Amino acid sequence: MLSQHLSGHRPISLSAATAYAIGLGVRVEDFSPRLAKAIADAAQTTTVQTLSPSPSPGVPVVHVPLLANAGSMGPGTDIQHDDILVGQIALSEQWVARRLQPTKLNALRFIHAYGDSMSPTFEDGDILLVDTGIKDPKIIDGVYVMAANDRVYIKRVRQRMDGVVEISSDNATVKTVDVLNGDHRIDILGRVVWCWNGRKL
Repeated sequence: MLSQHLSGHRPISLSAATAYAIGLGVRVEDFSPRLAKAIADAAQTTTVQTLSPSPSPGVPVVHVPLLANAGSMGPGTDIQHDDILVGQIALSEQWVARRLQPTKLNALRFIHAYGDSMSPTFEDGDILLVDTGIKDPKIIDGVYVMAANDRVYIKRVRQRMDGVVEISSDNATVKTVDVLNGDHRIDILGRVVWCWNGRKL
């Protein structure tokens, strides 16, 4: 997916460009002067805190892997059984503990999403922070990364009052609802806990 962005075959969002630059240790202008200008323009009207939970200088940080495997918000994307490490993104350890309360620090992973079925919660190209230690959607409703039929999906999962677990999209124009009834094997890979647009999930 990273190669498709850099080659121009897929558009890249401002949040994804920022995350790639941090993960690869380069500047956005090194690979896209146009996006660098757009980010600078956005910074004039948007506080940094809403764009990303970047740590302040000198504070303890946790380095979270940024993986090339993209969770699909649409029809699904092929599973990469050997995760490809694109880079690492440093987050404030205090911010992670206070805002996210992950199962374990080393259970956190960054991936990116594509498609529009989860809009407006997050958009095509957004970078998502996933807690891979959360495997049971019956414990807490939320947005989960899951694998089924050798494909990866990102969908909202909730348990109804009758105990039935539903999987759905957030985009009202492509709203679909599936029920987990045990007929198909679905592996929960983790829960999305933060989106790089500054939204906690």
